[in-house]
Amino acid sequence: MATRTHDSIAAQEDNLRTVRTVLAEAGIDFVELPRRARDRSRLVIPQSQIRRAQQALSALDPQDGWTQFRRYRSWASGSRRRQRDDPFSVAMIICHRRVAAPSGRILSTGFEGVIIEAWTDLGPRRARVDGSTHIPGTLHRIAKQPRTLVEYFTPETWEASLANDNRTVLPDAPDLYAVAGPVDLVYTWVDGSDPLWRAKKSRAEAEMRGEQINDTAVSESRFADRQELRYSLRSVEAYASWVNHIYLVTDAQIPEWLNVDHPKITVIDHRDIFTDTDNLPVFNSHAIESQLHHIPGLSENYLYMNDDLFFMRPTSPELFFTGSGLSRFFPSTAPLDLDDPSARDMPVLSAAKRGRQFMLDEHGRRVANKFKHTPHPQVRSVMEDFEATHQDLFDHVARSKFRHPDDYSITSALYHFHAYAQGKAIDSSIRYAYMDISRPDAELYMRRLLRRRNLDVLCLNDTDSSPEAQEHLDAMMSWFLNEKFPLPSSFEK
Repeated sequence: MATRTHDSIAAQEDNLRTVRTVLAEAGIDFVELPRRARDRSRLVIPQSQIRRAQQALSALDPQDGWTQFRRYRSWASGSRRRQRDDPFSVAMIICHRRVAAPSGRILSTGFEGVIIEAWTDLGPRRARVDGSTHIPGTLHRIAKQPRTLVEYFTPETWEASLANDNRTVLPDAPDLYAVAGPVDLVYTWVDGSDPLWRAKKSRAEAEMRGEQINDTAVSESRFADRQELRYSLRSVEAYASWVNHIYLVTDAQIPEWLNVDHPKITVIDHRDIFTDTDNLPVFNSHAIESQLHHIPGLSENYLYMNDDLFFMRPTSPELFFTGSGLSRFFPSTAPLDLDDPSARDMPVLSAAKRGRQFMLDEHGRRVANKFKHTPHPQVRSVMEDFEATHQDLFDHVARSKFRHPDDYSITSALYHFHAYAQGKAIDSSIRYAYMDISRPDAELYMRRLLRRRNLDVLCLNDTDSSPEAQEHLDAMMSWFLNEKFPLPSSFEK
C-alpha cells in the first residue's frame, strides 16, 4: 500500500486496531497482551479457535498491503503440507502490513506487525514451574518468549480480561521500566550560506587572528547546510513520534521550509538562552551546547541532537533513559590518545582530553574513550546542578567564539562522565552507524546503509571536505536522504 505519511507508532496502533476488529466481528475470544518499549503487539486466542481465526483473518486484503505468516508448534510432525492442513499445529499467526512511499521505498518495519498466539487449554494436574499445579482450563503459552510479561491465564483472569475490552487486567500503574514524563528534543542549526551570518563570522575570525586553533574550527564544511535538518525531522516523525516537543536553537535564522506554526516545534534564538549575551555571536557548538538547558519550558528529560543524525527504525524513550530516572550514554570503543590537548587535535579530541583531566581533578577517576555520534540524553536538573557547581567552566566555554583547544564538550561528553560518576547516568548500547561523507567509497557505503534494517540511528558527518567537493557531496546527500526519507513531514510547509 502506498502512503504519503508514515509514523511507525501510529501504524502499529492502526494495525492492531484493524486485527482486533476482524477477530471481534468474527466472535473470536482474544486478549491483548501487555508490551514494553519496542515490543510488537500480541493477541492471545484459545487453540480451539485457531481455525476460525484463520478464516476471519482472510478478510485482511493483500491489495491493502496485508500478508500473513504462520509459525508451527515445535512438536508438530510430518510434512509442512500436513502442518498447514492441521490448524492445531499453528502456534502463532503474524499479520504484517506492507507500506510503501509513492517512490516504492518500503516504510514499514517488523515493529508494526501483529502477532496472534494460540494458547493451549490445560487439563487437570498440569505442573506449574513453582511446583504447584495449574487450575484446569488455564490457557498457557505454547511458543516460548524470552521477554514475556504473561505466561498463562487462569479461567478467572481470562474472563476478567475479556470483559476489560479484551485487554489483560493489570494494576493501574506504569511499568517499572517505562520512562516517566515527557522527553523533548533539542537541535542546533546554522545556515552557513546566510550573508548576514557570514559577515558576523568574518568579523569574529578577524578578531581571532593569532589564536592557535585547529583549521576545522572555521572550515566552511562545518557550517554547510545540506537540508539535513529537514530529513532528520522526517525521521523523528517516522520513528520517534513519542518526542514531546522539539526546540530548534539558531542564531536568528529559520529554515525557509520550516512550518513555524507547528504546535510541536519552537525556534529558540541564542539570545534566549545565553547567560551573558555579550558573548554573542558565537560559532562554536561547544559554546552553544553549554547553554541548552536554559531553554524555557524544556522538559526534565531531553535529547540533544545535531542535524546530521537520523532515526533509522522505531525507537522509544527507554533507548535513551531508564525508568529510574537515569540518562543513558553510548561510549565509543575508540580510545583517546595519551598526549595533552593541542591545536593539532581535531576540536572534538582536544575537548575530550580536557574532559579527561576534569574527571581526574574532580572525581579522581580515569577515562579513556570517546562517545558515539548519537543523540545525547540529558537530565535537566543534573545539568543545572553541574553548572551551579562549576560556573567558571560553563562561562569559559560559553565565551569561546570558535572551537578551541581549551574547550570542554560539556553536553556531548563531559556531562555523561560527570553524571555517571555521581550515579545519575548509565553506560548503554545503541545500534548505530557513523559515516564521514567525504570518504572515498561514500556512495557504495550509502547504498549499503539503505539496505540495513538493524540501525537505531545514523550519523552522516562532514568533518572537513574541500570546497571543490561540495557540489558532489550535496548531490550525493540529497539522493540518499530522499531515498531513505521520501515523505515530507508535518514540520515542513
